[in-house]
Amino acid sequence: MQNIAPLSGWMLDRIVRLDNLKAGFAGCMLRASAERRQVVAAFLAAVELDNDTAIEAAEFLSEGGHRAILHLAYDAVPAGFRSALRKSGPQPFDPEYYARLFGMLTGDRVHIINAIMQSSRMSPERLTIIENLPSDLCDIRIIDKIKDVAHAADLTLAIELLQRRKLCRSAIVDALRRSDKINETIKRWSFRMPFPPGPIPSCIGYTPITDGAQLHAIALKYRNCVRGYLTAAMSGDHAFGELRVGDQDVLISYDRTNGMWIAEGVYSRSNLTVHVQVSRAAFNFAGRHGIPDRQTGNRTDAAVEALRRMSRFYADWNA
Repeated sequence: MQNIAPLSGWMLDRIVRLDNLKAGFAGCMLRASAERRQVVAAFLAAVELDNDTAIEAAEFLSEGGHRAILHLAYDAVPAGFRSALRKSGPQPFDPEYYARLFGMLTGDRVHIINAIMQSSRMSPERLTIIENLPSDLCDIRIIDKIKDVAHAADLTLAIELLQRRKLCRSAIVDALRRSDKINETIKRWSFRMPFPPGPIPSCIGYTPITDGAQLHAIALKYRNCVRGYLTAAMSGDHAFGELRVGDQDVLISYDRTNGMWIAEGVYSRSNLTVHVQVSRAAFNFAGRHGIPDRQTGNRTDAAVEALRRMSRFYADWNA
């Protein structure tokens, strides 16, 4: 005996109505295979039944073949339609799903048709993902790794940003097809993305950090949390530059506040205390290039100074 799987929503209402006209129809549908349920749902979503045709339809839907049922409802059944229904699972979706699926398979966008036909599972969300993706991303090797509609939207926007920053779109898409994890691939490529111009260009003794790869290398060199500013650096809200002061390298941190760059702090390796003369030299360098430093006030309380140095508050790492 076949297992009984529950039904709900509009499909259950239609089945109850037809069962009142043809006893046993509901039991037949409750025991039907996932494909038959979806085929019947596609039929009922497309065909309006009146009292004169409902009894005949119930008998036909109980005994007719899947192909015959679909052809009666849709006349010309597109390639891949029945297969997509079979991959849609045992629980019918809203009627709009079947109209969308039919429309997409009868449309002229080949990449959408191919994606539907190659998908191992189908749902309204999968349809939305396929429909919204650009043609080069609408590849089953990428689609299968997308979690949901929001993830697909993020992927599209991220690649557009990487492309605007002069990275090769086709190379990124190819990497996504071959990768296991989409987010990791995007993250790796983001390290190559040039940052927006910082406040001070390269000059003798000074090297601005211009992309994610350099930021990662600087984070390793200074053994601090600089890498955590990747997103802020990408958006142009934060910047870093390495300055040679005497025989010591230090890292200047810049923050953009209300559209104006400010020298936020000066770092040494492992965030150790920067000698006051070195710190002053770094801020003076920024000042000569028109970049003011954030005012920290008159520091006369030795105890407060000690606490500040030990606490390492972000804006005070210039001590």
